[in-house]
Amino acid sequence: MRFAATVLSYLVYGLGALLVWWLIYPATAWRHPPAVRPAYARRLSRRAFRFFVEWMRRTGVWDFHLEGAQRLRGRGRVIVANHPSFLDIVLLFAFVEDAVCVVKPSLARVPLVGRPIRCCGHIRADDSQTLLPAALAALRQGANLILFPQGTRTPPGEPCRFHRSAARIALEAGASIVPVFLRYRPLLLGKGQSWHQVPEHRPAVTVTVGAEIEPEKVIDAELPLSVAARRLTRHLERLYSDWQA
Repeated sequence: MRFAATVLSYLVYGLGALLVWWLIYPATAWRHPPAVRPAYARRLSRRAFRFFVEWMRRTGVWDFHLEGAQRLRGRGRVIVANHPSFLDIVLLFAFVEDAVCVVKPSLARVPLVGRPIRCCGHIRADDSQTLLPAALAALRQGANLILFPQGTRTPPGEPCRFHRSAARIALEAGASIVPVFLRYRPLLLGKGQSWHQVPEHRPAVTVTVGAEIEPEKVIDAELPLSVAARRLTRHLERLYSDWQA
């Protein structure tokens, strides 16, 4: 029964993407000036993902619990999260307001995903020359920037190894960091898992939003940027390692 619900959910995802990005968005985006269309697309995206998250809960595909939701209210912050499942971004897009995400370039080539990536103004991670300016511009415009510092899906329990980009962007933008901790029991759509591998038990997903981190309060603000980014990254790694322990 849950396998059927899971397959149906994937169909809902695909049909929903077609409906939103090939029908609703083209029919409504023209009412907004070009400069604000990405923000409009992100509002549309958030509503669609919230529907999908709730759909999966009501059909028994998963159960989820959001802790510290009030900490997600705010703008112009860097949201960092561990990345155990393909569904992490679904959850974050559903609950983070005006979310711009740094995405793997390969995702932009997936037909159902590439179009919303372009419409929403998400940032490709493959061009270091444009990544930083685009991320800083998004934060200055008040968007929240989502990054997975591990870079790719990582099985739970593995040592936390973060790239420095999240720390560097937060430091350059003078932005706070909001840590989000994602836990799946059992894991669903993790690294190496196929879409048809449905866990024996219904996954319980917990999304825990941690306290906001102000970088200048955890590292010396006088340090050179590269050193500060390295130390802030180590701070984040320890935070996630302690949570994982």
